[in-house]
Amino acid sequence: MKLSAEIERYMKEPLKLIDILDEVVKKSAQKKASEIQVDRLVQFNEISKTIDRLKEAGAEAPEELRRLKIALSHDVDEYEKATTAHQNAIFILKELEIRLGNSLTEVRAALTRINLKSSSKPKSRHYVKRTSPGILAKEIKKALRQLGGSGKKVDVFEKMKLSMEGKFKPQDLERDSQGNLNWEKWAVTEKMKMIKAGVIKAGAGFGIWELRRK
Repeated sequence: MKLSAEIERYMKEPLKLIDILDEVVKKSAQKKASEIQVDRLVQFNEISKTIDRLKEAGAEAPEELRRLKIALSHDVDEYEKATTAHQNAIFILKELEIRLGNSLTEVRAALTRINLKSSSKPKSRHYVKRTSPGILAKEIKKALRQLGGSGKKVDVFEKMKLSMEGKFKPQDLERDSQGNLNWEKWAVTEKMKMIKAGVIKAGAGFGIWELRRK
């Protein structure tokens, strides 16, 4: 797939890039350094030298020595594979750190430009009879942080209810035709906006709200 096609794909769902990146970071972090003892490698090298010297001298190397070399060669292969994978993982993570830093700088610059343009526009209408969406979004984040970063919708609503006790406005406490409280219904709407904005993680599980890891 051409680069332009890839860009068009992720322009529609940009947050998938973050999800993919999260998986790359997790898998790279799992690449551990080899736990094989260094003395096993030293033994393999010394035994190999001894066998080579005996061969040069025209003498046959003892069978026990050959078997030991074969046994140690397995450790050497595992050590080299693990070391290479570990070094590659370190390189990838360092490169990601640099590239992401540059990308974040560009994102912040773009947001600044957008905010400067939008600041000249008329302010949105004031919310008098209901709680504003911005406050609901802040209360959702506050509730999720109190729950350790994630929680069931019913638990999030309970935390919000306690936090907003005495602050609800008339329309917040009205119910729709199905008996749902307005503020809870509006909170769900804000949650969907927060998913699109990358604040809340998509696909965290049925009924689970989870803040996206920074």
